[in-house]
Amino acid sequence: MNEIQLLSRRTAGSLAAATLACAIATPAFAHEGDTATASSQPPPAAAILQLEAARQAAGRFVDVDQALAEGYVDIGVFFPNMGWHYLKADILDATFDPENPELLVYADDPCGGPRRLVAVEYAVPFALSDKAPTGFAGRADAWSANVAFELWTLHAWVFEYNPDGVFAPNNPRVP
Repeated sequence: MNEIQLLSRRTAGSLAAATLACAIATPAFAHEGDTATASSQPPPAAAILQLEAARQAAGRFVDVDQALAEGYVDIGVFFPNMGWHYLKADILDATFDPENPELLVYADDPCGGPRRLVAVEYAVPFALSDKAPTGFAGRADAWSANVAFELWTLHAWVFEYNPDGVFAPNNPRVP
C-alpha cells in the first residue's frame, strides 16, 4: 500500500469516527423540538469527539457518591441556571484535560431524589494563566473570567441539553 492510499484510509477512518461521534453525541446536545439560540456556535467535529470523551469519562459520576469517593468535594457553591459545584482540588492546575474536569455540576431533583449530573466544568487559576486557556478544538468554547474565585472557567453541558449552547455558562433548563 502506497503513502496516498494509507493517508486516504486514515482520513476515511477519522471521518467515520467523527461521524459516529456526532451520532452518539447528539442526545447530549439536542432534544427533538429544541433549537439553539442564534448566539450559540456549534462545536466542530474535533470538539464533538472531545465532548463525547468527556461525557464518557465523567459518566461514572452520575452517582454523586462516586464523585465523592473519587475526591470531588461539594464546595457549597450553587448558582441558579447552573447547579451545585463539586471540586477536585488536586487536579486544579493549568492543564486542560477534557476527560478530567476540575468540577462537576449537579442539579437538585425537584422530586427530592439525588442530585443529577448536568455538566462538567474546567477551571484554571488566574495565578497560573493570565489569559483564557486553550480548551476544546475550534473556537466554539468561551472561557469565563470568574473574578470572585480567580479562575478561568468553562462549562460543558454534556449531561443536560442547553439551548444556549453546549459551552454556555448558564443553562435555562436547570433551575
